[in-house]
Amino acid sequence: MNYKDLGYICQLMYDSFNIPVFYINEQKQLVFEFDVSFKHNPFYSSKELMLKNLYDQNKPYDFPVFQTTEYMERFCGIEIYVQKEYRGRVIVGPTINSVFTEEMVTPILSEALGKMRLGKEVEMRLRDYFQSLPVIPNLKFIQLSMHLYYMIYQEKLDIAGIIQNNKSNETITLTTEDPSISISNRRQDMSFHHDLTYEKRILQFIKEGRKEEFINHFKLENQDNQVGILAKKSQLRNKKNLAITVITLGTRAAMEGGLQEETAYTLSDLYIQNIEELNDSASVEHYMVEALSDFADRVRKNRQSKYSKPINHCINYIFNHLYEDLSIVTLAELNKMHPNYLSSLFKKEVGVSLAEYIQRSKIDEAKSLLTFSDYSILKISSLLNYNDQSHFTKTFKKFTGITPKQYKHQSLSSK
Repeated sequence: MNYKDLGYICQLMYDSFNIPVFYINEQKQLVFEFDVSFKHNPFYSSKELMLKNLYDQNKPYDFPVFQTTEYMERFCGIEIYVQKEYRGRVIVGPTINSVFTEEMVTPILSEALGKMRLGKEVEMRLRDYFQSLPVIPNLKFIQLSMHLYYMIYQEKLDIAGIIQNNKSNETITLTTEDPSISISNRRQDMSFHHDLTYEKRILQFIKEGRKEEFINHFKLENQDNQVGILAKKSQLRNKKNLAITVITLGTRAAMEGGLQEETAYTLSDLYIQNIEELNDSASVEHYMVEALSDFADRVRKNRQSKYSKPINHCINYIFNHLYEDLSIVTLAELNKMHPNYLSSLFKKEVGVSLAEYIQRSKIDEAKSLLTFSDYSILKISSLLNYNDQSHFTKTFKKFTGITPKQYKHQSLSSK
């Protein structure tokens, strides 16, 4: 990094987000700050003392580190290294993740004032301080840290990675106190109060990493579907509980699709935490769709990351042209490769031949059509460009062990 730009970067962060930004050098001296209207916590004699107590200098980190104080203030710290030499830390904060209500402030004040035997004047200063803290939801605060880290080091970070790193260091607090969250999590296996086929189709899109199809299917059919009631006294609480249930199901689908388990669980925790911070039903529903779309997108990217560019190109082309007459020659021409070389490369990376992959993809699509549509077997075989129904049936049985008719019967019986 260019150490001379650090002051400019910190000022830019302050101007953009209106959150205090400080730079503490390796001697724990406050070098510069951007906090025009900031008043430090009255429990500390100075802001320098407050900042010095935040982080242990003996524990180096190469990612943004979050800390939450006993007074619910949140800080983000990014360590500064110049040619691998430690030069201090940039600290952003304090912030809070939701507006302080009287119910939240009173217990903090009562405990603190009781311990320190402070008077009414200090209590007023404390109330003013808590009410002045900038409100930044957890997700936005993490994204802010990624923004700052990239400006300093030009390195990209992943939200799930940041949370996981902070979990292992026990420095981030992203907990929710509402007991209805636990109740909702215990009800994670509850089915929607609508056609089970709809739910299965939605989760199948996530499992297969089909983001656009998930979004289109959800928006088209969600309007007419009825869902359960998970809270009688509050429509917002009901929406949140439903969203949490759906995100839990989406988490499992993403893991079945190959998303690493800890990443999926970490993202699920984050999504649920942010659901809790929303204040209207429309925002909850919109965020739920965004969360599930993100799961589908991550499944797709996770699958693509395993293969080289030409193989990903083949896989994407097959996915988008499944209802056309696919051939190895066509795919080779698209990648400007000899068919034999492309086939050899595909088998080496994917583990099955290109011809078999095409057939498996078509049969997987046929299984979806048999389960989720009213199409006849003849129509499905025709749509997927099989020469005749007999050839389709023979291929289907080769990969599934049963005929299309038997598969459809099983699917109907399980509904």
